[in-house]
Amino acid sequence: MPFYKVYQPSPILKGIVRELQVYHAQWSEATKLPEPFITCLANTEQNLYFYINDLVKIVPAAHVEIPLPRVVVTGPKYKPVGLLFGKDHLMVKVAFHPTGTWRLLGIPMQQTVNNGVDAATIWGSELMDLMEQLTAASSYDAMSEIIMSFLEKKFDTSCRTEEPIDQIAVDMLDPLTAHSLKTWADLARLSLRQFERNFTKRVGIAPKLFIRIVRFEYAMKIKNAHPYKNWSQIAIECGYTDSSHLLKEFKTFAEFPPGRFYLQPTSGYSTFPTG
Repeated sequence: MPFYKVYQPSPILKGIVRELQVYHAQWSEATKLPEPFITCLANTEQNLYFYINDLVKIVPAAHVEIPLPRVVVTGPKYKPVGLLFGKDHLMVKVAFHPTGTWRLLGIPMQQTVNNGVDAATIWGSELMDLMEQLTAASSYDAMSEIIMSFLEKKFDTSCRTEEPIDQIAVDMLDPLTAHSLKTWADLARLSLRQFERNFTKRVGIAPKLFIRIVRFEYAMKIKNAHPYKNWSQIAIECGYTDSSHLLKEFKTFAEFPPGRFYLQPTSGYSTFPTG
């Protein structure tokens, strides 16, 4: 059976890290797992992925497979991305708060959108030592502790001070808080123009697009938790003008119709708990 566990961040990292996940699945003729392929739908996530054993490949088109780096920094997605796992898929995922990656690394987050950045370009040879430690780790818990310790050291030496906009970005993950962008900017103590510019730098995408994706993710979560609800009910519950509005967002953020929700293997909404 695949292993999946969620770890809470250490007290030092709580301001930038939401959680850490470990997922391990092995495919063979004896296992009865679904095909090792998922589609990551549009999402607001900021993640740091460690692929300990087999590499993962991006599959943006038919018959095209692009290997990902062993450690990759990813930002939000506004279009779906296909991922093909190896037969021995051992992944550690550090899920950051919306601006946590920027606070830790200071890189323009736009370059992580729909894609990722090889963490070796940021941390260099340190990653080789870290991966050796992870490969030699005696347990999944030990892997979590090794990565937490590494990030704590980085936090102490390079993490940027929290500003009001950082907490505002977290608050904007609440799909039921229907503030205008001007109100969010006021809460961040910035002009609207300053807010949009600073938000995009820290998160990777503009705040208006971020809010759209938050609402889309909320619709997916409702359907996943309540399969009996029809999409028209969900559209109203999520604040869409009507079901056709939600259908339009599906075409943009999923590239398949709502009717295929349970047929399309997707990250977080199928047998795969994470991507």
